[in-house]
Amino acid sequence: MLWAFTLLGAAAGYLLGSIPVGLWVCRLYGVDIRKVGSGRIGGTNAWRAAGLKAALPTIVGDAVKGAVAVWAVHWLFFALFPEPATMSVEDAVARTDALNLALAGAGGLAVVGHNWSFLNGFKGGAGGITAAATALALSPLVGGIVVVVGAFLIWWSRIASIGTFAVAVASFALFLLLAVDQITPWPFALYGLLVLVAVLAALRPNREKLRQQQERIITLW
Repeated sequence: MLWAFTLLGAAAGYLLGSIPVGLWVCRLYGVDIRKVGSGRIGGTNAWRAAGLKAALPTIVGDAVKGAVAVWAVHWLFFALFPEPATMSVEDAVARTDALNLALAGAGGLAVVGHNWSFLNGFKGGAGGITAAATALALSPLVGGIVVVVGAFLIWWSRIASIGTFAVAVASFALFLLLAVDQITPWPFALYGLLVLVAVLAALRPNREKLRQQQERIITLW
């Protein structure tokens, strides 16, 4: 039952991640975001579709749904499996491992849900904002570094896909390195791997545009 919870956590993460915030926000302004720019439903394309007034709530919503997936699974775990007064070392380790795997699954599938939302015909965004916020919920240390790296590269390059790639690579690399040093749990490295694969798959067209120097530049107007 304890390990079956990891599947529940992954399902909850996917469902929350699938909420198409950008699609719904832009609809409030009479715009179908899927017919603008890249056709994705993330914050950058919401900016192109309906301006900053749509981009800001989209970014916040995409960030919140990833973090909430982790927090909700954490709360639900302790609600369903209250910590007993006494337990063996083996049971305590198994309990911690199951929780960490559930958290990693919820976070990783939240990004997958964002990129391939069942509420949007299994299409979505690129996952950068959701991945960064979820990493922050899993580990403030890793998440803080990921947010700074991603934000800096977007500011420096003015290309959203570069920042998104950086978020994915940094998440995987940092969680892997810290897992090797036993600072963060190994399942969090699995989260990083899921994010890396999801972002690379979602941004496959952008990689070719970057090679050809044809990628879209973020402008304020």
